[in-house]
Amino acid sequence: MARSRVTQAASGDSVSVVIPCRNEGEAVVSLLDALCREAPPVHEIVVVDNASSDDTAARVRAWTAAHPGAPLRFVTCVRIGQPAALNAGIRIATGDIIVRVDAHSRPDETYVPLAVATLQETEAGIVGGVWRIEPGSQTATARAIAVAASHPLGAGDAAYRIGGARPGRRAVDTVPFGCFYRSTWAALGGFNERILTNEDYEFAYRVRRSGRQVILDPRMQCVYRARPTIGALGAQYFRYGWWKGQMLRWHPRSLRWRQAVPAGFVACLLALLCVAPFVMAARAGLAALMALYGGTLLAAGIKAGIDRRDAAISTILPATFATIHVMWGLGALVNLFSAGRLPRAFGRLARPHTPASEDITA
Repeated sequence: MARSRVTQAASGDSVSVVIPCRNEGEAVVSLLDALCREAPPVHEIVVVDNASSDDTAARVRAWTAAHPGAPLRFVTCVRIGQPAALNAGIRIATGDIIVRVDAHSRPDETYVPLAVATLQETEAGIVGGVWRIEPGSQTATARAIAVAASHPLGAGDAAYRIGGARPGRRAVDTVPFGCFYRSTWAALGGFNERILTNEDYEFAYRVRRSGRQVILDPRMQCVYRARPTIGALGAQYFRYGWWKGQMLRWHPRSLRWRQAVPAGFVACLLALLCVAPFVMAARAGLAALMALYGGTLLAAGIKAGIDRRDAAISTILPATFATIHVMWGLGALVNLFSAGRLPRAFGRLARPHTPASEDITA
């Protein structure tokens, strides 16, 4: 694509939007429509099809044919995984600044210009925004999952999930997707293609280790659709935990308290369950732990239901919070105790997300 067709930021930096996608034909077409409504409009979009088995490629080509003036570049990456797809797209991108957007996200119309302005004004290593988390379907369970994903009990101190109400830019440990200079990506060797989940966090960690900040700007917002069922949520968080354990093998100092607590809780719970049949003190400890934990989750569920005037979610939220905690902790422990060799019984849970084969929407 000619350089003149790339969006020019105020300082003269050129901008490329890179979209990795796998089996997300309908979602990526909707995203392309949204990007065309950006103000000012986006002038280079790189869509990377990550070996989709559905009609993603056909849908993107049909969209391109229907929008002959759109500056879209469509490429294929046969190595499965978001990091590989991102690296493939960024390699061919012509922009000085990269704005990564996932196919299933819905950025606000000002997302890209705000991202570019924040990067230029702060001179950060990466900048990003906050998620407005919406239910993955119309059920009470889906509504409860969306609440849990943005609640401190479910998200800890992850600012991009819970920080939308707090104004002002601030330094954080990670942001979703991210906007960064292409030179930063090149200097750090790109995204780590060995880690198939948490690639954003791993990249942000290396940015911070290099002495640059990761900045969250709550004005930058996009919609995130949470999982619609408890089963899909459990699979998602097992995968998060598993790959966090894998990441800790390379970057042990990257661990945060919000990640250590679920693993510690599950380890304690399993230990008590094993010892309780033989030791009375363990039975008493287990009973006390479950009473305290269950009471905390129940109280949080009731309060959230009252605050949102949605009584139906009050009884579902405790199970939702517990699913997040237990499955994340279990995934991390399975990784650590198996030395990173995934047992066959857990194979499907730790695979990268492929929307066409799962009834879930990220």
